Parts: sequence; structure tokens; C-alpha cells
Amino acid sequence: MTGELTPQQISRALFETDPLNTCCRENDCTDEYDYVAQTVYDHLQQGEALLVAMTKSIGEWFFDGKSFNTGILAPALAILEGRP
Repeated sequence: MTGELTPQQISRALFETDPLNTCCRENDCTDEYDYVAQTVYDHLQQGEALLVAMTKSIGEWFFDGKSFNTGILAPALAILEGRP
């Protein structure tokens, strides 16, 4: 599934799992992760793996490029990879 992901699918997975605890679901802010999702998509288009693309994008948007606990991405990755 990851080869066919759209920015909208990525954004939706991030919205549903809210890895950065932005409270987007509670506030019904469905576009909270749209810019991040576009960045993930751009990295995927450059041939990067989903985990790498998500790590880089989240790092750029929320951590000023610094490292972070990538375990927070597991629920969104599971959705995007079609895993239960």
C-alpha cells in the first residue's frame, strides 16, 4: 500500500493517531497534519522508505530537525502499511 499513498491518506493516518498530541481529534482539526503529510509524500516520491520519510518530516516540522522517539509513529505507520 505504501507505494500508492496520497498526502490525504497520510494526513488522515496522522490525524487519527495524533502522534504529536496536538489534540487535533478532540478539536476536530482535520487539516492539522496536512503540511507534514505533504512533506512525507514528497520524501516518498524521492524513493525514501515510509519510516524514513515520516521520521524526516516529523523531525523537520516538530523537532527542528533533531532526533526524537520514532516509536510515536508506530500507530500511523501501521495504518499506512495496512497492518492491524
